[in-house]
Amino acid sequence: MHEMISSVYPLLGKDGPMSTEHLTERIILSPRNEDVHKINLEALGNLQGEAYTYLAADKMIRDDHGRNSRFTTEFLNNLNPPGSPPFKLDIKVGCPVMLLRNLAPKEGMCNGTRLVVTRCGRYVIEAKIITGEKAGEIVFIPRITFQPSPSELDIQMERRQFPIRVAYAMTINKSQGQSVKYVGIDLRTPVFSHGQLYVALSRCTAARRISRNFIVTLLMSNESNECSNMETKNVVYPEILL
Repeated sequence: MHEMISSVYPLLGKDGPMSTEHLTERIILSPRNEDVHKINLEALGNLQGEAYTYLAADKMIRDDHGRNSRFTTEFLNNLNPPGSPPFKLDIKVGCPVMLLRNLAPKEGMCNGTRLVVTRCGRYVIEAKIITGEKAGEIVFIPRITFQPSPSELDIQMERRQFPIRVAYAMTINKSQGQSVKYVGIDLRTPVFSHGQLYVALSRCTAARRISRNFIVTLLMSNESNECSNMETKNVVYPEILL
């Protein structure tokens, strides 16, 4: 993982912040949210500067009869609903982040927009947009309330947090529609749905710039030190296509 991060972001951890151009033309992709979170944590740890931690406010929503849930606040804090920010959000000035909600589409603050943090306050985060038509503009990100779908968690809860995630890495699904010059693809876990591998590879504008994660081969072949056989599974369901 460390070698892949260094390959995609060679200036990470060096003196001075990375330019917005350097950040916009690079991304690491992984099939699973869990792996994306780990990559982002390690990349953020390599970035120089003070870390700011923001804790969310979680609570249960009363049911139709006005009764409170039996789940504790500690249990809610450990949940990571899809499309919602983490309970504990760690960021640094100069790190790239991604918006998780449409805050102000006319101002360029849409779901999936990438930004770079410029200042961290107690109640608001200042950031500069680095993708889209509004690239270069300074915006302010407030805390908002998220209500995950009950079908995703089987419970009704609210989470009040800043609508962002660190974006050194993102899931393959989230990267659709984006094109960058340098792509790192984490294949320690094979892609698990039809078309995901194609989406990941097609994010790069040139095949020679794609950086592969060799950990998958090293973990699978302990008997040999050769890395010439670079293979990964491409899941296809013929029954659906025919």
